[in-house]
Amino acid sequence: MSRWDYVIVGAGSAGCVLADRLSADGTAQVLLIEAGTGTPETRPEVQVPILFPRLFGGDLDWNFATVPQRGLADRAIPIPRGKAVGGSSVINAQLWTRGHRADYDAWAETGLDGWSHDDLQPYFERAEQRISLTGLRHPLPVTPAFVNACAHLGYAPAAEVQEGYALARATHRDGLRHSSADAYLAPARKRPNLTVRADTFVRRVVFEGTRAVGIEVEGDSGTETIRAEREVILAAGSVGSPHLLLLSGVGPAGELSRHGVPLVQDVPSVGRDLTDHLLVPLAFEAEGFWSPGANASSEQIAQYLRDRHGAMDSIISEALLFLRTRDELEAPDIEVVHLVVPLGEHQRPAAHGLALGVILLRPRSRGTITLRSADPHDAPLIDPGYLSDEAGDDLATLVAGVRSAQQVLRQPEFAQWMGKPLTDGALSEEIDDITAYIRTTGGSIHHLVSTCRMGADEHSVVDPNFAVRGLTGLRVVDASTMPSIVRAHTHAPVTMLAERAADVFLQQR
Repeated sequence: MSRWDYVIVGAGSAGCVLADRLSADGTAQVLLIEAGTGTPETRPEVQVPILFPRLFGGDLDWNFATVPQRGLADRAIPIPRGKAVGGSSVINAQLWTRGHRADYDAWAETGLDGWSHDDLQPYFERAEQRISLTGLRHPLPVTPAFVNACAHLGYAPAAEVQEGYALARATHRDGLRHSSADAYLAPARKRPNLTVRADTFVRRVVFEGTRAVGIEVEGDSGTETIRAEREVILAAGSVGSPHLLLLSGVGPAGELSRHGVPLVQDVPSVGRDLTDHLLVPLAFEAEGFWSPGANASSEQIAQYLRDRHGAMDSIISEALLFLRTRDELEAPDIEVVHLVVPLGEHQRPAAHGLALGVILLRPRSRGTITLRSADPHDAPLIDPGYLSDEAGDDLATLVAGVRSAQQVLRQPEFAQWMGKPLTDGALSEEIDDITAYIRTTGGSIHHLVSTCRMGADEHSVVDPNFAVRGLTGLRVVDASTMPSIVRAHTHAPVTMLAERAADVFLQQR
């Protein structure tokens, strides 16, 4: 039985931050555990910006999918999650958006002191000093056309306020993708008090009474127990962290009993409050340009890796528009993301194309993560409950969002780049047609949050210090602990959250 001060489960965006910050002063022995490979950066698809979608469905992806979604024509929706050191920051678009002031002020208004927008800005700034951020180096001609179309419709530049249009920023360095492992872990790995152990599957948290004392893992040498003298920290994400809690006997007592899992602590909200951004793609054939990387050969990829110049440094999502569908709203409720590839599954496939992705920023629908069985190798049941809110507000907002995106599509400067729609109904203005289109094409943009929700209330899973309620020695730090979803791609907010968590832990040490 090996012994450490901190055992961190999951080497994703949050886990890499924590491993770096908790080991920085050299006094604590820190172990970072990851189920996936420890060397994802050796692959061109991990390095070359335009190629990251090729990683979906491969061995660096957990390959999760939802249960059939009633609101989306009974389709099961893919949920890519990174399975490598660096986690989902290895396989996602690496877009960096902070979110809107209203998101974080709403957290503080629930009783979470110290979690307002102004309180959290120093942690974003700290993250941005470490993460390498860059704008577009070689934007495709269609991208300024999108920006001009937004301007002609009366939208303003987003500037410091996340409302209006803006060119995208991503975590890239010198033309290559830059994951959380690159930013936080690589500089820290030389420390003798930090150990990173990849290819190690965590089965459960080990308890003595209600105190977490370690984890049970599977590796090359079989099953073993690793002991944490101070704390076990789950950073396995919005799917992995609640799944591990449930497998370990922490969650709704009735659910655990049904699966024969011995109860350690009845925490009814574990796996509840699942929230995700739903995306509806309006995709078209391209006129006058080729989607970069669509048919890239191994020789072209090797050439890019040598000189790091050209359109393959595109991040696919080259520009963003945040808008309000109703004037009385305090902040945007829709994001339109401009894509230089024909994103989505369509009636007519195309290698080259463009798309506008319509994203529901503040969904009211809620879902669950629940056990499929007590076997740790059985993926949990993921049910985001898309478009399940009783009042139908999510669907109504998406209909308005699609109509707003269609206005952009019809602007002459942008329309000149569009060919035929890849799915019937993409340009229809009829409510019934738009509704059917949403239900048959909508999918996840992979921003699952809140399944181990933080709160000041007794119904939350973790308290404002990330400690699981009713237990000692166990904390959760990742997207699962967000009190509510933010109007942002979640990589930046999760990194910020982990930076703040590290401060909390060090102050309490």
